[in-house]
Order: sequence, then structure tokens, then C-alpha cells
Amino acid sequence: MTEKETLQYAADQARKTARAGREFAGLLDDYAKWLTQPNWRQRADECHRAALNKLNVIKDGLAVCSKLVEESSEAAAADLVKQESLRKEALNQQQEKSAQVEKGPLEKPERRPIRIARKAVGK
Repeated sequence: MTEKETLQYAADQARKTARAGREFAGLLDDYAKWLTQPNWRQRADECHRAALNKLNVIKDGLAVCSKLVEESSEAAAADLVKQESLRKEALNQQQEKSAQVEKGPLEKPERRPIRIARKAVGK
């Protein structure tokens, strides 16, 4: 995965976690409502369990986001190293080509002697 893809996935995960957080807040509100009424204690316990489950979902979502952000920074560092090595390689190739071009004009090819003769016309 590239750094951009990893960060996009982390952002999506953060949105899911935020949604779970809003649901968690609603469950806590229901828990508080049912807790104050003695006849609805069982309903309050159910809301409490659901809130704890939602809290675990939030915790796991935040852990995934954190892990993805770390991976993206590692991917970015790896990309920088790769780009730097490619840049150095390209620079070395350019230097080699320029060295070959400089050597080229200094080494003149041998000239072959050419004799041009005229044809005798009508003699």
C-alpha cells in the first residue's frame, strides 16, 4: 500500500470509530435513563453491556488507526529512500554519459585516404 492509500484507509477507520463513539454516547444516555428506574434494572444492565461492547469497538478502531498512521510514515520513509537511490542512480548515469561524450570528440577516427580520379572523356 502507498502512503496515500494507507492514510485514506486510516481516515475511513477513524470515521467508523467516530460513528461508534456517537452510538456509545447514546447507549450511555439510555443506561443513565434506565438506571434511575428500579423496575428497569435489567434493561439498564443490557445497555451497560452494549456500551462496554461499543467501547471495545472504539478502542480497537483507534488502535487500527494508530497502526495505519505508523505504517504510512514507514512507507513514506521507504519511498524517500527509494527516490533518493533512484536519483543517485540517474545522476551517476548522467555523469557517465557526460564523461563518454567528453571523451568522444577527443578521439578522432582515422581518415582513410581517398583518391578521386577523372575519367577521360572521348580521348
